[in-house]
Amino acid sequence: MNVDSTPALVSPLLPAAACNRGTVSFREQWRALKLAHCAVPNYGNSGQFWGNKKKIYTVYTKGDTGHEEKTNARLAAMNIPDGSRVLDIGAGPGTYALPLIKKGCNVTVVEPSPVMRDLLITRLKKAKIKNIPVIPKRWEDVLPDELGAPFDAVIASFSLTMMDMGDALAKMHDCCKGTVHLYWFLTSPAWAQVNKDLWPHLHGGSFPGEPTADWLWQILYEMGIYASIQPESHIVLSRYANVDEAMEEFRQRLNCTTPAHDEIVRNYFNIVLRHDGDGLILGTGTRSAHIWWNTAEQQQQRVMNPH
Repeated sequence: MNVDSTPALVSPLLPAAACNRGTVSFREQWRALKLAHCAVPNYGNSGQFWGNKKKIYTVYTKGDTGHEEKTNARLAAMNIPDGSRVLDIGAGPGTYALPLIKKGCNVTVVEPSPVMRDLLITRLKKAKIKNIPVIPKRWEDVLPDELGAPFDAVIASFSLTMMDMGDALAKMHDCCKGTVHLYWFLTSPAWAQVNKDLWPHLHGGSFPGEPTADWLWQILYEMGIYASIQPESHIVLSRYANVDEAMEEFRQRLNCTTPAHDEIVRNYFNIVLRHDGDGLILGTGTRSAHIWWNTAEQQQQRVMNPH
């Protein structure tokens, strides 16, 4: 597996309340940060970005090399048995769904973006795979009755944008009889740093950061779910052919509406982008982490340790 040799971190079996006694819970901190995003004037929302066909195709057809290698490494780390019944939340273009289907798994997809669903359908047709169950909703809006019997595995890979992360994680736990797998940023992604740097100069005020994978682990711990967390060894680099390509990606993210906005952003990228071979790199790279737990084992631990 393409993961660090460092042993996975597993929490001690302590009462969940012990981790946040006298402090603001990480669930509340997560919600507060997401509310801060909503409160940023003129920022819009993630639905606007993920509903933009041009932006989606830009994100999924450029960037760091080795996508297939990283996907295979994550699939190996998840170790989902052939023939399993799998729920893929925020499945995107079928990054995990397609190879799992080819392994004989029965995959159900939750994907709110119509552009992403179109990409998924296109890839399914190209692979000559029949249509699979697709729930065209946000995870927050999915009802338990729509999911059917408990799944053998649940995946949520870089789709953890929910306001109430406690509710979102509890629903994943409840609909799974096997293992839940989360992938999220361990260090702040490059786009979050760009927003933080430029938003005050473009629109005034400040821009909040992005919660990271350690927050997710802490929320689970507060819920009494003792998950494992493994940092991934590879670092994702944001690559661009030129400054214009970086400008094209960030214009909407930064709500650039005037020539003056464009000039600020262009000047910024002229300074911060670094040459690497034939292209340019933004930042020093982003690390991510794999968080997972077995729901049946967690239930058994609760029975054995009721207090």
